[in-house]
Amino acid sequence: MSTGSGGRVVLVTGGSAGIGRSTVTRLVRDGTRVVTCARGGDRLVQAVGGLPGVTTVVADVADAADRARLLDRVLDEHGRLDAVVLNAGLGWAGLLEDMPGEAVERLVALNLTGVVELTRIALPHLFDAAARRGRADIVTIASAAAWSQVPPLTVYSATKAGVQGFVKGLRREVTARGVRVHTVNPGFVRTEWLARGHGHPPASDADARGRLSPGIAPERVADQVAGCLTSPWSRTVAVPRWFGLARLGEVPPVDRLLDLVLSRQADRVRRVAARMVEERTH
Repeated sequence: MSTGSGGRVVLVTGGSAGIGRSTVTRLVRDGTRVVTCARGGDRLVQAVGGLPGVTTVVADVADAADRARLLDRVLDEHGRLDAVVLNAGLGWAGLLEDMPGEAVERLVALNLTGVVELTRIALPHLFDAAARRGRADIVTIASAAAWSQVPPLTVYSATKAGVQGFVKGLRREVTARGVRVHTVNPGFVRTEWLARGHGHPPASDADARGRLSPGIAPERVADQVAGCLTSPWSRTVAVPRWFGLARLGEVPPVDRLLDLVLSRQADRVRRVAARMVEERTH
């Protein structure tokens, strides 16, 4: 059985910035051949196009035709697929009543439907890889918000909770056939996540600093992704580890207390969310 990631072919979605860009860079250091995608081709090429063994594809994971074309490109380029890192995603900060319907549809289409559907069409090729090499891997970038759903991230949290549930079920379908299924659940990460979710395209490296959300470096998340790709078992990892305490938000009576306390703070949550967005988009 091969336990390293060197020489493997890995598809990484959302590779133009943040966690995706750091993951591509980290995997290349291990000798991995990477195919990565983003909606913005220029930013993607600038970010990782010059790295050895990296193929860039302009594709929107929320679009069915783009998903199929992306997988075809992987197979045309390398003839196989050994692992998928499902990183592409969007966030949105605000109360549900203030959220445009198209933003809801976009978050669900990218964060949940895109994850499930790209996994579905990739699975036959991952089973082939498992039969040849003894393993294949699916790594999803979920969130600590999947474990504790709090405003102003209600819809985002719901999509990530859906991903977490999908992963649990999928493990019970595919583990015995050699496919490991992982989730990496970060807390706050220093990326353009919030600005991107509110409709602002990615900035250049020089201009992005003021748009970054506070949090840990995306490289820390990328290191955990690399660890999943060499783990002998499926993993669910919080980054940093102590963010795993977010699971307590679902335990009675903590969950009932959060219901009462947070629902009384709706106006304050709205103001805080608006300020967060304003600071990172202007």
